[in-house]
Amino acid sequence: MAWPQFSLSLPSHSSFRSQIKEKVGATMPIEEVRCYQQQESLKFLSYFKGRFIIHKGKRPTAAHPQTGPVKPRLYQIRQNGNILAQRCVEIGCTSVLLNSGFCYILKVPVESEDQITYILYVWIGSKSNEELMNSAIEIGNEAFADCDTVTVLYEGNSEPQIFWDALGGRKNYQTNADWLDVMRLFRCSNEKGYFSVTEEFKWPDFCQDHLLDEDTMILDSGTDVFVWIGETSSEVVRKLALKSAQLYMQHVQDLTGDARKLCIVKRGKENLKFIKLFHGWGQFRARDKDTDP
Repeated sequence: MAWPQFSLSLPSHSSFRSQIKEKVGATMPIEEVRCYQQQESLKFLSYFKGRFIIHKGKRPTAAHPQTGPVKPRLYQIRQNGNILAQRCVEIGCTSVLLNSGFCYILKVPVESEDQITYILYVWIGSKSNEELMNSAIEIGNEAFADCDTVTVLYEGNSEPQIFWDALGGRKNYQTNADWLDVMRLFRCSNEKGYFSVTEEFKWPDFCQDHLLDEDTMILDSGTDVFVWIGETSSEVVRKLALKSAQLYMQHVQDLTGDARKLCIVKRGKENLKFIKLFHGWGQFRARDKDTDP
């Protein structure tokens, strides 16, 4: 099973496949399953035993060493509906992205005259479960071998100033992740010649790349219903999606008595409330119609 990065070209993919055959033997049958970042199957994730880590950027090499100042790096550890769907994903290094329902790892560089050392902080959210907490501590102790010290911090228990300084200062952040238990994502499309609304994503293990430019999406967070408008979606789909969201909100209110707030979000102009619902939000990438699922 191979996990190609987004930038993987077809020639390099063929070369990679050939190298695998050389390693395991040409006569052994190999089943090739293509996985996309944060769309991995539970079978694939199970091999990592909860320690699946995604770093930002490219890996430094001797030919292309890291240049510029070394900056702090923040990772969010999150289970998306299943213990197997646990990932440790690097996110923006700012305290506004903290959430009491999750655990985080902060890698802080400390520069001296002739070398750089690292301090690692494992931040335990006050509402994170014991399973996630234990996993975060294990990842911190075992997966970041280049760090000199590992310190476990419990939310609200006197985090040191260096921790907040590395995050750009202490700012307000979310204190619960109740939306993770009720979140639903719907795709609004007319690709079949008629308008349809489908819930075709693994709840709640979906990611930013499930937001398709040619469609309009409806995302229910339990308190808000977002209508996300793709850049190339048609005016007809947008209008019907908005009407569908309103009908959905009324239906939910009739069933549960809970009212939702309607929010319109355009691609590339997502607000922080919307972004926080996704694990490891980043810049949108250009899609290749020949290789994308």
